[in-house]
Amino acid sequence: MNLNKLSPLLQLALIYESYTSIAVFEQITGQNIAEREWLLIIQYYQQLSEISAKIPFTYEEMNDRFAIITIDKNLIGALSDENTIFYVELPRAMQYIAVENSNAVCAPASIYAPQSYNASGKGVLVAVIDSGIDYSHVDFRNKDGSTRILSLWDQSIQGTPPKGHIGGAYFTQEQIDEALRQDTLEKRLEIVPSVDVLGHGTAVAGIAAGNGNGSGGQNKGIAPNADLLVVKMKSKGTTLEDFRGPTNADVMRGIAFALSEAGRLNKPLSLLLGVGLNEGAHIGYSNLEVFIDQMTLVWPSNMTVGTGNEANKERHTSGVVQPGQAKDIQIAIEPDQKFYTANLYKNYVDDMSFVIIAPNGEKTDVLEDRISNVAYVFGNTSVLINVSIQPFSARTQELVILLEGYGVDTVDPGIWTIRMIPNQIVDGGYNVWATVTNPILRPTRFLEPDPFTTLTIPSTGFLITSVSTINGRTLQTVNASGRGYTADERVKPDIAAPGLNLIVPQAGTIDKYTSYSGSSIAGAFVCGAYALFIEYGLRVKPESYLYGEALKGLVIKYAKRPMQFGAFPNQAYGYGILCITSVLDALERIYNE
Repeated sequence: MNLNKLSPLLQLALIYESYTSIAVFEQITGQNIAEREWLLIIQYYQQLSEISAKIPFTYEEMNDRFAIITIDKNLIGALSDENTIFYVELPRAMQYIAVENSNAVCAPASIYAPQSYNASGKGVLVAVIDSGIDYSHVDFRNKDGSTRILSLWDQSIQGTPPKGHIGGAYFTQEQIDEALRQDTLEKRLEIVPSVDVLGHGTAVAGIAAGNGNGSGGQNKGIAPNADLLVVKMKSKGTTLEDFRGPTNADVMRGIAFALSEAGRLNKPLSLLLGVGLNEGAHIGYSNLEVFIDQMTLVWPSNMTVGTGNEANKERHTSGVVQPGQAKDIQIAIEPDQKFYTANLYKNYVDDMSFVIIAPNGEKTDVLEDRISNVAYVFGNTSVLINVSIQPFSARTQELVILLEGYGVDTVDPGIWTIRMIPNQIVDGGYNVWATVTNPILRPTRFLEPDPFTTLTIPSTGFLITSVSTINGRTLQTVNASGRGYTADERVKPDIAAPGLNLIVPQAGTIDKYTSYSGSSIAGAFVCGAYALFIEYGLRVKPESYLYGEALKGLVIKYAKRPMQFGAFPNQAYGYGILCITSVLDALERIYNE
């Protein structure tokens, strides 16, 4: 078994099966490790048919470098020994990055009205990869009652999957129209049984591309005439508080499907992701971010994601270890927590040792940073530890700590400590990100938190547009909005947009609205804006319209930069605040030259 090719959690699951909780690993990864077959993400450099002929597994190709496979767990070691397999990862459960606000506040649903440009997103495909959509809401229908959704893939139910993919149910525009012609909800769901339980996907779709039919146009989205493509990802739970999933594997599947559909329909694409992951190196080299960078180049498209809502959650800390001085990182864990993970990243050139100290005073041996995996039981808590070199960055080394109840359901509460002992220090810098055990509350927290570098993954990626959240009335940054920069000091977020108390279509209703806040709402503004810009270019000069990094460059260049918020770029706003009219002005000049 080549441990260097296996993700930390995969190593721990394989080596310390007797220490691990089936429920906890399913909560973290979506995988039931008691099952014989495991679902994994692999990065590879050979035809999968050749590899799978030697080591049996089923696979779903995302592109020519990434695939989702299902394999007997006893064959994972042999798979890792294959020279053409680069990395094998257990999926990671992600969180939706908007929060429903029960106290609805009247707020405008758009920041600009670019009517003079006749830009409405027509001819552009807006893809929403999220919790689904309430396809019956009138904001996603044309005036004649027909749907604006060209295709919908619900990964969470059984049916006929889209071509090239495994699982889920694929529904066409014609099937959705047939469902909408039925006179009861029950009959509709017999034809298209896809429901947005959370309402999150419905909300962000409304901001990006709702047409405001339920409000006489008052609650119109940014690109009201864009066509819609929807991916509902797998999930568990019914509220944002008890929600688990989707995984990064589900997101990769959704992106691959959306780009394939855009090619089939021959439409340029503005794609929105409404999820984020806190654990990771935050340097743009996670499997998901590398995959996104690759996929942005296969079809005319722009991809957008919010920076998350982690800045005020006390789930990140950072600092510098000085030569000759041990450094303690203290973590407060409240009662009733079923698990906790901390991911510490340091420069690989630094030689350090670690000691983990439990609230009752028990501690690990002095752990050299050359260890791979160790396990302890302190009180009623199993302590699993992995140290790995990051395969995508020779400069980064990762320490993963997983705490879970041992023989009981919960982790021992109190103050847990990571002691960093310097042996030979060249750089000394470190960052630690903790798991999101609850997206709203803070039942676990660092005692010395750092609100910066709190962007969630994949917003730390290179080619995706990362959007922070502001109050649309005051233009001030929302306290929770994920802040930059990346851990390797690249400017992120790219841009800021409104995301506080926005009026959005309410799932479960035909024509009603509710209020949402969060960075995926801000991301929806930018996703809709991209649809406007692409449409304008298509109409004015079809043979040479802008998309991708060139279009993102215009959005950044013509952002608003209010003087009261300091110098730009900065860690809260990136390069400034989205200004749709300024970009359209620039496009008019460009296309008239």
